[in-house]
Amino acid sequence: MLLNHLIFFGCWALFYTIHSLLASNGFKNKVALNPTTYRLIYSLFSTLSFAFILLLGASIYSAFVLPPSPITTYIGLMLATFGLFVIKRSFRNYSLRVFLGLKKESQSDQTLKKDKLQSKIRHPLYTGTILLFLGYFIYNPLLVNLVSLVALLAYLPFGIRLEEKKLIQQFGDEYLEYKKSTPALFPKIKFS
Repeated sequence: MLLNHLIFFGCWALFYTIHSLLASNGFKNKVALNPTTYRLIYSLFSTLSFAFILLLGASIYSAFVLPPSPITTYIGLMLATFGLFVIKRSFRNYSLRVFLGLKKESQSDQTLKKDKLQSKIRHPLYTGTILLFLGYFIYNPLLVNLVSLVALLAYLPFGIRLEEKKLIQQFGDEYLEYKKSTPALFPKIKFS
């Protein structure tokens, strides 16, 4: 049973590694595809491999880490729903068609987004994903779901670092100033 969970963790690690490699500017520049086609292939690969990992996780027999209860069910559903809400809201600053590679990026798509949800946190998609994975683990506290959450939390410092390196290359001082004033994942709480 433990071996299956270690293999599952390895699948997440491989997914995140390939995801970061394919998202890197260095790799993109080596591939002779136009950006829209590359983005479409990247999105298709990411979606299919993510679905494969979810199906793999669903096929692994796993014990409960915590006893489920009506309270954990409610809290888990609320956190996961809030995570989905954050993900949906963060896309208001972006074109989903451009993100998926179905439409060419326009000049307005290439500006640094610092308003709406991005005025509170720099990486709302990551925040929403954390809340979604955490909520699902609390809702269904199986070891396999904990493995998914731990793999995500282990990857995020690297993923954020690599993404911010690209953003600094693209936006320079504008991004550095934004980074100084805006937290990465969770908004500052101000007490009056």
